[in-house]
Amino acid sequence: MSNQPPLRRSTRASSVGPTGTVPPRAAPLPTTNGTAKPAPLKPTKPVARTDSRSSKRVSSPVRDSPPRKRARSRGVQSDTEDSKASTLKKAMSSRKLGRKPTLNGLATVTEEHQQTKPYFNPLPTPPAHPRPANQLFVWGAGNFGQFGMGPDVLDEFTSPKRNTWVDAKIKEGVFGSEGAGLEAVAAGGLHTLFIDEKGTVWSCGVNDDAALGRVTKDIPDPDNPGSFIDIDIITSYPYPLQSLVDESFRAVRIAAGDSVSAAIGTDGDLRVWGSFRANEGSLGFSSDTRHEFLPASILHLAHKPGDFEKAVSVVAGNNHLLVLTTHGNVYAWGAGEHGQLGRKIIDRRKIHGTVPEKITLGTRSNRAVVIGAGNHCSFAVDDNGDVWGWGLNSMGQTGLEVSDEIQSPKKIESTLQKVPWGRCSAGKVYACGRCDSGQLGVKEDDEKYEARPNKDFVVEPILVSFDDLEDPIVHISVGTHNNMATSRDGLLYAWGAETQGELGVKEKEAKTPTPVVRREGKFLATTVACGGQHTLGLFRSKE
Repeated sequence: MSNQPPLRRSTRASSVGPTGTVPPRAAPLPTTNGTAKPAPLKPTKPVARTDSRSSKRVSSPVRDSPPRKRARSRGVQSDTEDSKASTLKKAMSSRKLGRKPTLNGLATVTEEHQQTKPYFNPLPTPPAHPRPANQLFVWGAGNFGQFGMGPDVLDEFTSPKRNTWVDAKIKEGVFGSEGAGLEAVAAGGLHTLFIDEKGTVWSCGVNDDAALGRVTKDIPDPDNPGSFIDIDIITSYPYPLQSLVDESFRAVRIAAGDSVSAAIGTDGDLRVWGSFRANEGSLGFSSDTRHEFLPASILHLAHKPGDFEKAVSVVAGNNHLLVLTTHGNVYAWGAGEHGQLGRKIIDRRKIHGTVPEKITLGTRSNRAVVIGAGNHCSFAVDDNGDVWGWGLNSMGQTGLEVSDEIQSPKKIESTLQKVPWGRCSAGKVYACGRCDSGQLGVKEDDEKYEARPNKDFVVEPILVSFDDLEDPIVHISVGTHNNMATSRDGLLYAWGAETQGELGVKEKEAKTPTPVVRREGKFLATTVACGGQHTLGLFRSKE
């Protein structure tokens, strides 16, 4: 019997992982903007893996999910300098990243991109920086370093716990000016991303499929020449994505899927890294790249003098991405077996799904203002207030009549129609789909809920009730079996089911919205993110 460490893999994925090739050594991990390295002092010897690393999220019997879950691949990953060479090679590819215009082999002078036409959807901007600053709280399973608290904190928390590493960095001024904290968080299958007040993207957790956007294997230890930094330290503490720092990329939006990640900057540029997986296993990042370890520019939008289309929002399903642009267009790519890309993907040509393509919401005149993604389905709201859904629909999770899948965007003709989500939301929450463990948050005596034809799911979206009708919901996050919502006044609610504490209410099931951050508490909730086995929240002190 092998004495190797336990296998590991996100519960949001579904297949056996790929193997790689034996890599050469990587370059030393750089510092950030002249600041000290983010990790604290290392242990004197490598930290052994604990038994908690073998814990897995128990998947309930779902009929709408892909085949069985997968364990972490034990093959050697090419998480090294060859990823940088690969990135450079792809940067030379006109098909993927585009070539600079040339004349007789010499680069020509290009005009500066100046937007003179008003954008339909404005470019994203950094949020306000409150004081006291936003602090990171974590709960659920952190057994693979996704909490970002180091190799000695791989525990399971049934209620929110303050991230002491982030607290220490706030005091040191690492995230910006004095007292600066975090702006945004994203929870992937087994990894975490966050943006600090400087716009720097940080990552931690599992990097087997390049989800962290940085090299983590064979990093030379500057304090011990000839040796490497323990990979458990490199992955269980947050580190900045230095390649983005080097290009002065100021991030304002982030998204995390199972093993794919993305970020949008203030100028509307998009960067993507990681890898997609299909039902039967690894799909890859693109037709010529299995794993993209460093952030890459892959979406080049249309432009003409005075009008340059840019990205404004990005969301991730398990293994697909949606991007909303300044012109109201929606692009999708990744794994598309269930129709989540809004187009038909032929089984023998699944890799074609990794090429971004524009989606039409009924007619070309409809422009999107909001996008969203479930595990294997997608959504958009257009400028008329109509809601569109497509993708896996075996339990009515798109809000449309039950079918195996919806191949192209279809308008949801229900009580949800004309809900003004994008620009003047009333703060109401609607839910549909599977409901056998309280996932919808609807009261048992709700008239529409009681009248549902099938006891296991609901097709037509139903209004979810919250205790305080005067405090509208401003943000929601959907996990595999659990859901979270924050209100205008800073309250945090949870409902659904948990296996490893991801609800944060010390209960295995909450059938209706249950307070996590209360009005009478010491903190206010800013935002929340549900991952495969863990949950992240940005809270700020009332004091």
